[in-house]
Amino acid sequence: MIELRNVTKKYGKKVILDDISLSFEKGKITCLLGLNGVGKSTTMKSIMGLIPINKGEILLEGKPVSRKNIDQIAFLADIPTHDLNWTVEENLKMAQVYFDSFDMAKAERMVEFFNLPKEKRLKELSKGNLARFNIIVGLSQNAPYVLMDEPFSGIDIFSREDFIASLKSDFMIEGQTIIITTHEIDEIEGIADQIILIEEGRVMRQFSKDEADKEGLSVVEKMRKIYRG
Repeated sequence: MIELRNVTKKYGKKVILDDISLSFEKGKITCLLGLNGVGKSTTMKSIMGLIPINKGEILLEGKPVSRKNIDQIAFLADIPTHDLNWTVEENLKMAQVYFDSFDMAKAERMVEFFNLPKEKRLKELSKGNLARFNIIVGLSQNAPYVLMDEPFSGIDIFSREDFIASLKSDFMIEGQTIIITTHEIDEIEGIADQIILIEEGRVMRQFSKDEADKEGLSVVEKMRKIYRG
C-alpha cells in the first residue's frame, strides 16, 4: 500500500496539496481524478520524491519512500523521459540494462500490440506513439507499483479502448497496484477498482466500483451524482 499522511505541498503561498491523507490499496487500479491544477500530478511526483513536500509523510508498505525502496515503483510521467535521439529499440535495450526486472519479451509483445515502429527515433514519433512507448517501458518493469500520469494523452480512442480492455488480462502482473491520473474518464469505467476525486488539494470523495454498482450506477454516473450533490 502507498499512503499519504497529512501531506502539504506549497509553491510560495499557493497551496497545491492541503493536508491531504489518502491510501492506494495493493493489487487495485485506482484512478485519481479532478480538474487541472487540483494536485493530481503533484501527488504522483511527491510519491516519487521528485518534488519535496512541506509537511506530512509518504509511506510505501509502511516505510518512508526512499532510495532503498523506490525501485518498487515505476513512474510514467506525462512528458518524455527517455533519449529522444535513440530509436525505440535502443531505448528498450537501455531500459533492460537500467531496470533489473525489465521484461524484454513483454516489451516486445507490447510494441507489436501498439504497432510501434522499433526503428524510429523517439523524436520522430507522434505524441500518441510517444505515449505508447512510455506505457510499454513503465509496465515492462514489472514493478509492484505503477504510477501513470495522463498515460493516454494523444492516443487515439480506438487504441485507448484496445489497451484498456487488455490491461488487466494481458499486461498487469499478479498483485500489481496501478495509480492513474486521466481525463479519459469514460474509458476507465471497465478497469477502475477505486476512484479518488481531488478538489483544491483535498480529497473530495473516494469510492469503489462496487459501491457504484450497488447503487446501479456507472463510475461516471456516480461521479456526476457526487458533483451535483
